[in-house]
Amino acid sequence: MNARICFATLFLWPFFLISQNGDWILHHDIYHYVDRLDVLGYAVDGLPTTIKPYGREAVGTWIQEANTLEMSDAEWGWHQRMLVQGNDSIADAQAGSGFLNVFGNNQRDLYSVRTKEFRMYANPVLFLSGGIDQNTDPAAADASLPLYNNLRGLVLRGSIGEKIGFHTEAGDYLARVPEFRYRQFRELGSIPGEEEIKQFGDQNGINYFKTRAYITAEATDWLRIKFGKDRAHWGNGWQSLILSDHAADAFLLNLTANIWKFQYVSQFAQLIDYIPGKPDVAGDFPRKYAAIHALNFRPNPHISFGVFESLMYGQNQPYGRRGFELQYLNPVMFYRSVEQLIGSPDNATIGANLKVNLFDRIQLYGQALIDDFNFGNRTQGPGYWGNQWAVQAGLKYYNAFGIPTLDLQVETNHVRPYVYQHYSVVSNLSHYGESIGHAAGANVQDAHAILRYHPHPAWNLQIVASAIRQGLNLDDQNYGSDILSTYNLRPYEFGHTIGQGLALNVRQLWGRLSWQLGASEAYLEAEGRYRWERTGAGTPITSSSLLIGLRVAAVPEQIRW
Repeated sequence: MNARICFATLFLWPFFLISQNGDWILHHDIYHYVDRLDVLGYAVDGLPTTIKPYGREAVGTWIQEANTLEMSDAEWGWHQRMLVQGNDSIADAQAGSGFLNVFGNNQRDLYSVRTKEFRMYANPVLFLSGGIDQNTDPAAADASLPLYNNLRGLVLRGSIGEKIGFHTEAGDYLARVPEFRYRQFRELGSIPGEEEIKQFGDQNGINYFKTRAYITAEATDWLRIKFGKDRAHWGNGWQSLILSDHAADAFLLNLTANIWKFQYVSQFAQLIDYIPGKPDVAGDFPRKYAAIHALNFRPNPHISFGVFESLMYGQNQPYGRRGFELQYLNPVMFYRSVEQLIGSPDNATIGANLKVNLFDRIQLYGQALIDDFNFGNRTQGPGYWGNQWAVQAGLKYYNAFGIPTLDLQVETNHVRPYVYQHYSVVSNLSHYGESIGHAAGANVQDAHAILRYHPHPAWNLQIVASAIRQGLNLDDQNYGSDILSTYNLRPYEFGHTIGQGLALNVRQLWGRLSWQLGASEAYLEAEGRYRWERTGAGTPITSSSLLIGLRVAAVPEQIRW
């Protein structure tokens, strides 16, 4: 371990000398806004929007340089707020009322410092809301359960001499969650997007500590380095088949090179094989490692396509404990060739993504992933278990039907059984018990319809309707949905189809209405959800919830599953 620390220190030290600011937290509304600039033709140049998160400096420049001449009045008002929120220089120029000559010196941040050599922005992280969940789950403590979110913390970000960028945040989170989410915690011991979860109370209470911290560095004009704890979402869709932000933050090193019309990203991450209920005296959680890279090419503002490759392996293999594989540190190596060279012990995937902008109004996008595929078995019968692939197709329609700021999106995903699994469970594509690809795992198909409407600079409405069908394990047989299982437990070799096993059908309608306080990161909002699910031929379980509250510098969970 000491050797690896020394190696990482020596490798990274030169890049700490020059840098820029951090990244936008994923799920922030600014991602949707940047996509609008790209598709509607308001951006000066084609933006590399496939790999997320986006750097704050880049976003600030994109927004500031956008072509605003063709914007409607509604779009222009929204753009003015995004300028202040997304561009630090403009925010600092907007003097606030101030308090004791210390706090509120600009209109966006609680506390800010800007000198020639140092910039820092500090804000409280708050998510305070309350509501109720009505459910028909027979396992629930009550048919009517209280809901609330109580997140309190602090976020600090900035740069030193415009050379070193930093971001750090921490917060304590207490919540009473909807019954369907608490049921998942009871069954799996995990919550999407979070790490070690503790239970409190006798109903639906959970508690955990949230942290995120990293530094960024710009080694050259074209190479950006990121090192620390964060997450990523690769793709243009609601789901990602490649690398999604569904799982918890991970310890990572990210290298991003933007050269001409190419964007090359190489990411190395240390992930955790989560063991629910493990006592402290039993030692640490097993580690696993991921090496992922993608090459995207955008020849013009209308089209972007790319290829990607990932490699996952764990320390604790069936044949014994394994050390860190140094060959996977090569950021431009074809990982599959290395994996074969060392004996094919690991879980490799390849795939591609495509995005096409049409008529300055529409975007078509998609992804394809191959976990494994055997052409030689296609003559022996249909549905070979080893043909593990997934596909995504989607469409976005901006200023839909001529209505400014009304944006629509539809998407479907199809993931074959046993995708993301491996013969060795330590090499599955998971982190803290959650999939790092499609949120539901494998053996699933879904459809989503998303509406976003911003009729006024302060108001924002988002509605998501989802239909999901998945085949669960049945009679202790692995039918391909649980990515934490080994595919060696499959019941047969051929005849595998998406949805096989015990059928789970989910219908969900979710919406959030927000009112932004000025250009700050504070929002008053109401959130509602209706969820219907049925397993096999059983009685459907429903859940209806409503939450009202205040959110400051925090982004609520996007429930994709």
